Amino acid sequence: MAWKTINSETIVSDKYCTVKRNQVQLPDGAEINDFYTVTIPDAALVVAITSDSHIILKREYRFACGEDILECPAGMVESGEDPLTTAKRELLEETGYVSDQWTWFGATRESTSKLTNRMWLFMARDCKKVSDQRLDRNEQVEVIRIPLAEAVEMVMENQINANSSAHAILKAEKLLRG
Repeated sequence: MAWKTINSETIVSDKYCTVKRNQVQLPDGAEINDFYTVTIPDAALVVAITSDSHIILKREYRFACGEDILECPAGMVESGEDPLTTAKRELLEETGYVSDQWTWFGATRESTSKLTNRMWLFMARDCKKVSDQRLDRNEQVEVIRIPLAEAVEMVMENQINANSSAHAILKAEKLLRG
């Protein structure tokens, strides 16, 4: 059942993030005076699989988490860009790999109580390395190539714990296993 917005105040608003403080009324009439929502741009993520059933992952320091995170290549969907174009661009920029075989897995939601964005999930098969990384100035990404079965075990052991990456890896493994 939907909540009713009584008032909404924008606290932060720029290209990368909008934070709102909302006053809302729940279906039972209870009110919350400081319910915050965060809007960040949608992003696209790719489970990149090579012809020998290896997955291309990246290890990147994530400031908000305070640690290196192992995850699938992904990035922000630019204004006017479709998510598949984003996924292809990010795969090439972050890893140097490309693919001509793409499967759309749908979109996920990250932190559903606060974040409003979607993560568009794709799988790319028969990925081939065609160039060096083309990283943005603020990116320091280590490319990791491991067997898909090992990545699935890493998800199950919480070594790969970024939600969308874990979700997409498990989907890919199930689809490829048949």
